[in-house]
Amino acid sequence: ILVLLGVITLFSSMRSVNTGQVGVVTQYGRVTGRELGEGFSWVLPWGINNVTVYDVKNQKEEVQSNAATKDLQDVGGTIVINYQLNRGEVSKMHKEVGKEYKDKLVTPALNEVFKAATAKYNASELITQRAEVKNDVYEGLKSRLEKYGIQVLDVSITSFNFSKEFNAAIEAVQIANQNVARARQELETAKVEEEKKVAEAEGAAEAQRLQQQTLTQELLTKQYLEKWDGKLPATMSGNATPFIHVK
Repeated sequence: ILVLLGVITLFSSMRSVNTGQVGVVTQYGRVTGRELGEGFSWVLPWGINNVTVYDVKNQKEEVQSNAATKDLQDVGGTIVINYQLNRGEVSKMHKEVGKEYKDKLVTPALNEVFKAATAKYNASELITQRAEVKNDVYEGLKSRLEKYGIQVLDVSITSFNFSKEFNAAIEAVQIANQNVARARQELETAKVEEEKKVAEAEGAAEAQRLQQQTLTQELLTKQYLEKWDGKLPATMSGNATPFIHVK
């Protein structure tokens, strides 16, 4: 019997903790502050000490949350947090929150921080200033969770979902902008075509003027030659040259 009791005592005193886990030791339900690392450890037997195991590897939590923007537009979002429990602070987590810390602390924090962040922006700003919104959510989660020994590694907002009315309004604005851009392009094209026509008309007019000038000169020369008696002037003064230029 003594041997059997010894064996039972031995096994009830031994605890195994896997890699990436921490064991929180309690004594009659009270947190002792002792945390067991990976491997085998010894505790007081016969139920005097109990061990609650926590995962301290990187963890992921994803929630769907609904909120309202600064301009009172309904918005839904998918928020993803990557986090881990800090070794040495898990006993505090166990004492203040408990094993259900995800449901009691992480998920509510995600919802509340998302609502607080989106309320600072108009609906359109959530799209154009997504990085700022993400940073607000990240800082809000750090403020809420790190005091419990939860280290926030990263936060992502994978989507924003707006009401049908807002989506229709956004689509209408995009269509209007496309129409304005198309109208501007057509106006520029028409302007270029008009300038081209004006230039062509001016070129044609100049060519016609030069042609008329040439014809006039030729006509005057012809008329002079028809009336010339074939005699050159007997004398010419200075550097005067005949006014008829013969090529």
